[in-house]
Amino acid sequence: MAYRLKFSARALRETGEAQAWYESQSPGLGDEFIAAIELQLKRLEQAPLLYAEVIPSVRRALLPRFPFGLFYTVRSNLVHILAVLHDARNPNRWPNIR
Repeated sequence: MAYRLKFSARALRETGEAQAWYESQSPGLGDEFIAAIELQLKRLEQAPLLYAEVIPSVRRALLPRFPFGLFYTVRSNLVHILAVLHDARNPNRWPNIR
């Protein structure tokens, strides 16, 4: 079964900010960041339960090559992307992640 994806406004904003930062570091790197997210999203559409819960009911899928994680919940056939956070950030310190 393929799952549907839904992004929070926060996740969209964080993705845009990270893409812009990577692009400012090296032209084309922002596009590579987006490609890494797209790859992980394809995996989530197929098997979102493979990734571990990091806080109750919230899972994290790490990006290849970039130190970011996609934080999400799974309900029925919906994967709701809550946040896109740098690995150095502690998700327990983000009370509004859910």
